[in-house]
Amino acid sequence: MSVDQYANCPCGSGKKIKFCKCKESVGELDRVLKMVDGGQVVPALDRLSKILEEHPDAAWALAIRGRLLLDLREYRSLADNADRFIRLQPSNPLALTQRSAAEVFTGDVKAATHSMLEALTESGREVDAFVLDVSSVVAFFLAQKGVFLTARVYASLSMMATGYEGSQMSSQLLRELNGTATLNQLLKSVPKAIARPKDAEWGERYDEAATLLRSNKVLLAQSKLESLRRSYAFEPAILSGLLTCAIWRGDTAAQSKFCKKLSECESLDFAERVDYRALSSLVNPEDQDLATENYKLTVEVEKLDEIEIAMTAHNRFTSLPAEMLTQMRESEEDVAPRTGFQILDRERPESLEGLPPISEIPESIAIVPCFGRQTDRAARVEVLEVSGSDLETVTSFLQEIVGDSAEIKTEAVAPLPFLMAVQPQIAMIRFKAMPDEAEKMQHDLVQQRMPQKIASAKLGILGNASLIDTADDESKMLERSVVIRVAQQYDVIVSKGDNIMPEAYALAKLQPPPMLKLSDDDIESVANSDLNRIDASDLSDESCLYLLQRAQQISATPAIRCFAKRIIEADLPEDMKMAKMLAYQTLINAARGNSEAIAVLDEAKAFGDANGLPIANLLLSEVGLRLQAGDGQGFQNTIATLTTKYSGDPEVMAQLQQMLISYGLIRPDGTPRQAPPGAGAGGAPIPAAPGQAAAAGGGGLWTPDNPTAAPQDSAGDGGGSKLWVPGMD
Repeated sequence: MSVDQYANCPCGSGKKIKFCKCKESVGELDRVLKMVDGGQVVPALDRLSKILEEHPDAAWALAIRGRLLLDLREYRSLADNADRFIRLQPSNPLALTQRSAAEVFTGDVKAATHSMLEALTESGREVDAFVLDVSSVVAFFLAQKGVFLTARVYASLSMMATGYEGSQMSSQLLRELNGTATLNQLLKSVPKAIARPKDAEWGERYDEAATLLRSNKVLLAQSKLESLRRSYAFEPAILSGLLTCAIWRGDTAAQSKFCKKLSECESLDFAERVDYRALSSLVNPEDQDLATENYKLTVEVEKLDEIEIAMTAHNRFTSLPAEMLTQMRESEEDVAPRTGFQILDRERPESLEGLPPISEIPESIAIVPCFGRQTDRAARVEVLEVSGSDLETVTSFLQEIVGDSAEIKTEAVAPLPFLMAVQPQIAMIRFKAMPDEAEKMQHDLVQQRMPQKIASAKLGILGNASLIDTADDESKMLERSVVIRVAQQYDVIVSKGDNIMPEAYALAKLQPPPMLKLSDDDIESVANSDLNRIDASDLSDESCLYLLQRAQQISATPAIRCFAKRIIEADLPEDMKMAKMLAYQTLINAARGNSEAIAVLDEAKAFGDANGLPIANLLLSEVGLRLQAGDGQGFQNTIATLTTKYSGDPEVMAQLQQMLISYGLIRPDGTPRQAPPGAGAGGAPIPAAPGQAAAAGGGGLWTPDNPTAAPQDSAGDGGGSKLWVPGMD
């Protein structure tokens, strides 16, 4: 095959083949590509090695070899290939990208992002698909390291590239980041650039840097912005540009620094300053501003048996389930604890028959693994996850158990993260109760106790004090506002109840932000962090649907509930009936518990039937909800409806079968794991009708970490169901 001498050289240099040093060897390209397309990767690598021996300056061979080594995960060889490629062509974007990929797999965040930025700087307007492929890999790597804003910009890079067809990986990453309820909403979008003053004397120099940033020439832009900052140290637009550069570089310390400097700019609105100060504590995984002191206690003991008996008998200790102990090893080589306990914040209830009042439900204030004697160490008791405010209490209980003569060693360890510090850690005590009772108790308990937990957590940003401690300290107004703002931007907190944040604001003596009144023209400009504050009363149905979809994308549960209800209540035209079904399904997924979800689901089914809309997805959702609720009769009725209405739909039946297999009710061949006395319509195996125990209102063991815990099957066939609903006993 003849080579077009005026085509761009495949080495990535940007030169035509006629003017590139590769012209002597590029005739072998077609042969190599045919081998790769035919799956002959190893022979292709051998051929490329021979080409490089004969033509040491064949950069195109290094380009293709690097891609193949990356696909084969030969990372050490990839690093060597990249080094050789860069020596040959130091400014080649493909060479720099190969080096970035190699650095990703050695765990060097800063080096990988720096190499990627050099590759983007050298790419110009045309960015090679290989550069975009590796940018997605870099994004995943950064997300795993907790460098979320940088992961977002690299994932977005490939998605915005025109004509690029490999953006699925980046799209998946962004969906995962946006849908994570434990990721703060402030981290789900990159801060917008602050516009410079129109009459700024430094405007022309700033515009040059901004143009470079828009062209992904980050390192060049940073140099210009740093020069500007030396002369204008407190200009928000310049600091904002440097923050953008720090995000692209993956430098979380610099991100935190510039966010903090922006929070000190009094020319910005107070709310903006609060957000920047909050970001300064969130962007750096090593930052301890929003963490509480955490201690570990250790004591060596002679007679561990006696210690375990004493803990079992003590009304402020409760045993951990045996299955949890194996999960408490730091590595597979470590020995698991022999026993484990929780220390409680109040006395353990004497009776397990039914749920006690919420005021009597204990929380865990420490975990206590107990280790037997080992070859190289004595038997010991450890106490983990002890906050500074509980240290004295926990130490006194442990000393009471081990005796006054035993020496307790106390050491400060990695601080407890904000989310762990502010969520009630309900003790794992097994009460006899139905799942819906346990679910309601958990919901009510979190509603009552979480505001106090938020307001009483002692945090570094407040000088190891709490919101309650500093409630009257006007000098800490910014820091106090930051703490409450951060709490309000965690979906895992605000989704638990409407009263949690208002009560936390009241305890902190701060005013909650007002609801936002928007017009239909404003909805696209509203920030992700403000979606939960929107008053939907004046918005059109189309705007509510748009905002519902946005709220779904970033897991803003209060906004989801607000806009879904608004759409459900609206009198929609015929062509928008499916939008109402979407709103129903969304509201089911955002429900606070099974009982609320089932109530909405029943309403959705009625709407679907009345309007001739398919309800298969609703029925499939109902299968799981009825099981989790322990509703055997409802489960049977749902299976019967599914198999009656959709027995001729192989896709629906396949989904149902997969669900029943995943729940452990049937085997892959369709036979029941626990042979029930009967089967539903269409032959689908289902649980038997509820028996006397269920009719009497009994059944079910509950633990806070698993409100639908099921007893193990003891039939002896080795394949029994591990999921129990009334009627299956």
